[in-house]
Amino acid sequence: MDRLNARIAAAIQARAGLVREIAGVKSALGLPAADPRREREMMREVLAHAPAGFERAALERVLRELFRASRALAVAIAREQDKRRR
Repeated sequence: MDRLNARIAAAIQARAGLVREIAGVKSALGLPAADPRREREMMREVLAHAPAGFERAALERVLRELFRASRALAVAIAREQDKRRR
Protein backbone atom coordinates (compact mmCIF):
# COMPACT_ATOMS: atom_id res chain seq x y z
CA MET A 1 0.00 0.00 0.00
CA ASP A 2 2.83 2.41 0.85
CA ARG A 3 4.44 1.93 -2.57
CA LEU A 4 1.13 2.44 -4.32
CA ASN A 5 0.51 5.64 -2.33
CA ALA A 6 3.96 6.86 -3.34
CA ARG A 7 3.21 6.12 -7.01
CA ILE A 8 -0.09 7.96 -6.77
CA ALA A 9 1.64 10.99 -5.22
CA ALA A 10 4.34 10.90 -7.92
CA ALA A 11 1.70 10.73 -10.67
CA ILE A 12 -0.17 13.69 -9.17
CA GLN A 13 3.04 15.72 -8.98
CA ALA A 14 3.89 14.75 -12.57
CA ARG A 15 0.46 16.04 -13.55
CA ALA A 16 1.25 19.31 -11.78
CA GLY A 17 4.42 19.61 -13.86
CA LEU A 18 2.42 19.16 -17.04
CA VAL A 19 -0.16 21.68 -15.82
CA ARG A 20 2.67 24.17 -15.29
CA GLU A 21 3.97 23.60 -18.83
CA ILE A 22 0.55 23.92 -20.43
CA ALA A 23 -0.31 27.00 -18.36
CA GLY A 24 2.91 28.68 -19.48
CA VAL A 25 2.16 28.03 -23.15
CA LYS A 26 -1.46 29.15 -22.81
CA SER A 27 -0.40 32.31 -21.01
CA ALA A 28 2.16 33.14 -23.69
CA LEU A 29 -0.51 32.67 -26.37
CA GLY A 30 -3.08 34.73 -24.47
CA LEU A 31 -5.39 31.75 -23.98
CA PRO A 32 -7.48 31.24 -20.83
CA ALA A 33 -5.85 29.07 -18.17
CA ALA A 34 -8.99 27.00 -17.60
CA ASP A 35 -10.90 25.04 -20.22
CA PRO A 36 -14.12 23.66 -18.70
CA ARG A 37 -15.05 21.81 -21.89
CA ARG A 38 -11.71 19.98 -21.93
CA GLU A 39 -12.13 19.10 -18.26
CA ARG A 40 -15.54 17.59 -18.99
CA GLU A 41 -14.07 15.61 -21.89
CA MET A 42 -11.24 14.30 -19.71
CA MET A 43 -13.67 13.36 -16.95
CA ARG A 44 -15.89 11.43 -19.34
CA GLU A 45 -12.91 9.64 -20.86
CA VAL A 46 -11.35 8.65 -17.54
CA LEU A 47 -14.64 7.45 -16.08
CA ALA A 48 -15.51 5.52 -19.23
CA HIS A 49 -12.24 3.56 -19.11
CA ALA A 50 -11.74 3.24 -15.35
CA PRO A 51 -11.40 -0.33 -14.13
CA ALA A 52 -13.65 -1.66 -11.40
CA GLY A 53 -12.90 -0.59 -7.84
CA PHE A 54 -14.39 2.51 -6.29
CA GLU A 55 -17.94 3.47 -7.17
CA ARG A 56 -18.14 5.89 -10.09
CA ALA A 57 -19.34 8.75 -7.87
CA ALA A 58 -16.40 8.34 -5.50
CA LEU A 59 -13.89 8.27 -8.35
CA GLU A 60 -15.55 11.30 -9.89
CA ARG A 61 -15.22 13.25 -6.61
CA VAL A 62 -11.50 12.47 -6.45
CA LEU A 63 -10.99 13.50 -10.06
CA ARG A 64 -13.02 16.69 -9.63
CA GLU A 65 -10.76 17.70 -6.75
CA LEU A 66 -7.67 16.89 -8.80
CA PHE A 67 -9.00 18.97 -11.68
CA ARG A 68 -9.90 21.81 -9.30
CA ALA A 69 -6.39 21.84 -7.84
CA SER A 70 -4.90 21.70 -11.35
CA ARG A 71 -7.08 24.59 -12.48
CA ALA A 72 -6.06 26.67 -9.46
CA LEU A 73 -2.38 25.98 -10.22
CA ALA A 74 -2.82 26.94 -13.88
CA VAL A 75 -4.62 30.18 -12.97
CA ALA A 76 -1.92 31.09 -10.43
CA ILE A 77 0.81 30.51 -13.03
CA ALA A 78 -1.03 32.60 -15.61
CA ARG A 79 -1.40 35.47 -13.11
CA GLU A 80 2.28 35.23 -12.18
CA GLN A 81 3.33 35.39 -15.84
CA ASP A 82 0.96 38.29 -16.50
CA LYS A 83 2.59 40.24 -13.66
CA ARG A 84 6.07 39.56 -15.09
CA ARG A 85 5.03 40.91 -18.47
CA ARG A 86 3.86 44.22 -17.00
